[in-house]
Amino acid sequence: MSSIKVPITKTDKGGFQVTIDLNLYSEKAITATIYKYTDKFFVYQNIMPNNDKQVSVTFESKEDKLDESIVKQFCNDLIDQQLREITTEKYGHIRDLIVEEAFKPVCQ
Repeated sequence: MSSIKVPITKTDKGGFQVTIDLNLYSEKAITATIYKYTDKFFVYQNIMPNNDKQVSVTFESKEDKLDESIVKQFCNDLIDQQLREITTEKYGHIRDLIVEEAFKPVCQ
């Protein structure tokens, strides 16, 4: 069984950087996921030099302990957010129909 390399690297400032492929994840999903982490960490997003199909997201500690497991959790949350985006795109109209039906006036 081959090992899968997680695209996480340690930065020279003691933070972590994760490389994200824009062919797999939307910028909207990335931004929404980053937002979840901004209260505890400094988070920066940059387009990778010479590659407009990848972005890097860098985490630096504010006060909380920052270790690789937090960045791995970010990767899991990113998958979750992307699936939410896909589900909304495919089935959002069904949700809209349900909401419309739920708020229809009740006939007497």
